[in-house]
Amino acid sequence: MHIFISVDIEGVAGVNEALQGQRGNPEYEVARRLMTEEANAAIRGAFAGGADAVTVADSHGPMRNMIVDQLDPRARVVSGRARPLSMIEGIHAGHAGAVLIGYHAAADNFGVLAHTISGLAFRRIEVNGVRAGEPTLFAGHAAEIGVPLLAVSGDDRLETEIAEQFPAARSITVKRCINATAAESLSPGEAREKIEQEVCGVVERAADAVVEAPCRPPLTIDVSFSKQLFADAAALMPFAERTGAQDIRFGAGNHAEAIGILSGFSLMAAALA
Repeated sequence: MHIFISVDIEGVAGVNEALQGQRGNPEYEVARRLMTEEANAAIRGAFAGGADAVTVADSHGPMRNMIVDQLDPRARVVSGRARPLSMIEGIHAGHAGAVLIGYHAAADNFGVLAHTISGLAFRRIEVNGVRAGEPTLFAGHAAEIGVPLLAVSGDDRLETEIAEQFPAARSITVKRCINATAAESLSPGEAREKIEQEVCGVVERAADAVVEAPCRPPLTIDVSFSKQLFADAAALMPFAERTGAQDIRFGAGNHAEAIGILSGFSLMAAALA
């Protein structure tokens, strides 16, 4: 049984400020260690639950954040960008389930460091009329290839999103949102213990997990950018329809196609910023 784990940083216990996700400062060095240890907790839980193999994808920002020589050596690691499937790169139909660790609420939602793919680029993303967070897209792709979402960790606002979009998945809530940069968090040790126990439980029951997703292809993606300039550039693409000063719409045949286009828009915005 092969389990796939994608790890972000904003939903990690003890992380609540953008500075903690940005290289080049002491706060980031602390946060990346916390991220690494929550990944280890999920890995331990997966193996304890019966996994024979675990693949872990480093999925925050530069996608080279976790301290790899401190990761559980039983896991294989996907790192680096730009990856065709971004935060879910490395998943395949042979996986028995997916686990998302350190995730956060969607752009245009109330939550700790809430965004979708890029806080710089996107104000809001909708897929088939559904406000899209990162689980919407990445666990949506997993479902499309037959892999169920087993569990997600993050704040209580993310828990609400998961209950609406992936009701069979387990939410592992490690902090309560106070505002965009403030939270009431479990201690890192308690959060890791909770993650390990919950992941163990869902992996034990993975054979009975439900494959579900809020959106099914074909997909219509409405993107509201944070700046008109970003929409100006995106609208140059022949597949994009301009729908407002900061808004475009495009169609995609599947989640993988949508992920690739949105990732490209994110890189474009970073170059223009």
